[in-house]
Amino acid sequence: MAARSEAEAVLVDLLRGIQAELQEFNASMSALKANGYIQQQFLFLPFKGSEIYLLHKAFIDAGGAPNENYKSLLERVVPFLSNKTQKGFSAQSFSKYSDKVDPESKDTVKRFLQRMIRNIDSYN
Repeated sequence: MAARSEAEAVLVDLLRGIQAELQEFNASMSALKANGYIQQQFLFLPFKGSEIYLLHKAFIDAGGAPNENYKSLLERVVPFLSNKTQKGFSAQSFSKYSDKVDPESKDTVKRFLQRMIRNIDSYN
């Protein structure tokens, strides 16, 4: 019983230490952001806007993010995406790509997803 209470005390101390470190980290990050030192980093995708839109829509429809809807996931993700023509998108402007989906975009996304499936099948 004493060993268990010692283990719990160690765990509580560890969690308090982690909490203190996280608070310090958040404070330093806030200071850096306020001074403009943190630049937004983008995830580069080799897809056109309409293809990114299709991937996003397929992800939501397949249940990839069950607690999100189209708009909420767009608001979280697209500001950090870039392609060869644009760095960062806004959720409002990104919805315009739904009108630009064409058969070529669908084929590109299908080929990409098929390559992903083949890769998954080859993993051990």
